[in-house]
Amino acid sequence: MISLGNDNTIGNVFYIAMPILKPHPVDRIDKDIQEKILNEIRILKGSYIVDGVTIEYESVPDVEKFGHITKRVIPTHIRPYEMFVFQITVLNATHLLKSYDGLSAEKSFFLSIFSFLPIFCYTLAYSLGVYCYGIFDMDDFIVYCSESTLGEYGGLGSSFSFLQEKNEILCCTSIGISLQKVLNWFLSIDDVINACGKSALGKSLSIYSRMFSSGSRDEDIFMSGLLAVMALEALYESNGSRDILSGRIASFLNMEKKECKDVVKSIYHHRCSVAHGGFELPFMFNANDASKDFEISLDKTWESFDLGLRYLFKSYAKMIRENKKEIVSRL
Repeated sequence: MISLGNDNTIGNVFYIAMPILKPHPVDRIDKDIQEKILNEIRILKGSYIVDGVTIEYESVPDVEKFGHITKRVIPTHIRPYEMFVFQITVLNATHLLKSYDGLSAEKSFFLSIFSFLPIFCYTLAYSLGVYCYGIFDMDDFIVYCSESTLGEYGGLGSSFSFLQEKNEILCCTSIGISLQKVLNWFLSIDDVINACGKSALGKSLSIYSRMFSSGSRDEDIFMSGLLAVMALEALYESNGSRDILSGRIASFLNMEKKECKDVVKSIYHHRCSVAHGGFELPFMFNANDASKDFEISLDKTWESFDLGLRYLFKSYAKMIRENKKEIVSRL
């Protein structure tokens, strides 16, 4: 409990309910692998600090007890899902309390710190995307205080799951380390829990986060294909140079230079076509068009997004394993 003085105390425990969308198509990966990943989500527990406030999170095992929360979350995607509830405890946050006319101290406190709570949801989404190469997505979540105090819905949903239909290369169990470690790494990055990415890694992750934007159609892979390449460029600080990007990727990931150069060339061909007006982009209202032109446009985007995202995930994964926060040396 948080003390407000004069022996007044207010609740500092909140709950977040969120559905984890299972792979599509659901039979693409082994059931044991699915359960392994879900089990890792079930045991998540840790903390992070934002503006001097300590936020502790812990996955709640008896989700059935929280029907009054979970019933408020209806996944927007028609896909199998599993519901999770996380308990969020806020500590050292008295200095954030703002007074709202007509509201109780508890409701005022909730509104004062509400903006900090969804950080966990989004960061888990970013972590999950990297950890299992997009096998699982997340959907709308809700932050819950009490029966009379509800936080607004947040929007989640990545653009990764459709890659499983196109390319089985990304269908692997994980990047070889625990989801907890991946989440800890994300939550340890100042840029992630603050307003704007300033470092090369922060800028890259900020672009990567746009693939989870609730304000856009996550089915619009044409934009996501470009974002994946932009996130790579930011991470490796290539400044638009194809040679610098391929050289730094090859060096960091210990790849054969010619192979990496060919991959980057393929990615850049699509990137430059989109950026400079040479790409034949379908109109939004023709997104379901089955014409030949649409299929050609879609295939080009598939290739760029697929390759860009694969190398982005490989780069993040190595940084997590080695606990790095930068790739380009500051000698």
